[in-house]
Amino acid sequence: MPFHKVNSKLIIVNRKNRRPIHRKDLGFSLIEIVLSTFLILIFVSIVLSASGTFIATRKSNLAYIATKIASRHLEFLRKSTWTEITALPPGTVSISDPDLAKLPTSAATRSIGNYQTSSRIKQVIMKITWKENNANRELKMVSLFTENGM
Repeated sequence: MPFHKVNSKLIIVNRKNRRPIHRKDLGFSLIEIVLSTFLILIFVSIVLSASGTFIATRKSNLAYIATKIASRHLEFLRKSTWTEITALPPGTVSISDPDLAKLPTSAATRSIGNYQTSSRIKQVIMKITWKENNANRELKMVSLFTENGM
């Protein structure tokens, strides 16, 4: 912006129409500041809500993967005969599954034992553990099997 000297003062002159620009014309108006603040707040709230949704979706996806692993192994046992189920080693054993790689720091175990001291009913507990944000997470599925089916 060009400067002109008038009465020993420098003034700023608009290039297009050669009129002096007054000091009050140099800043932002109150409405402009309020609108820009409002727009910034809207943008920040959208970003924060989107990040919250992402975190909730991730937790849900990890729980779904764990549920899928446990369900897959219980379904395999449901298709097995009573003889095959009783032939499995009692107690807790580690199991492997390709989807365990999708869970951070994960492990899967299967426990088989008698249900309430009855040798005619077997209780199977599938336990999937993983770590999420330095917190241990666990999913447990329990199912009962008898000689006549589930």
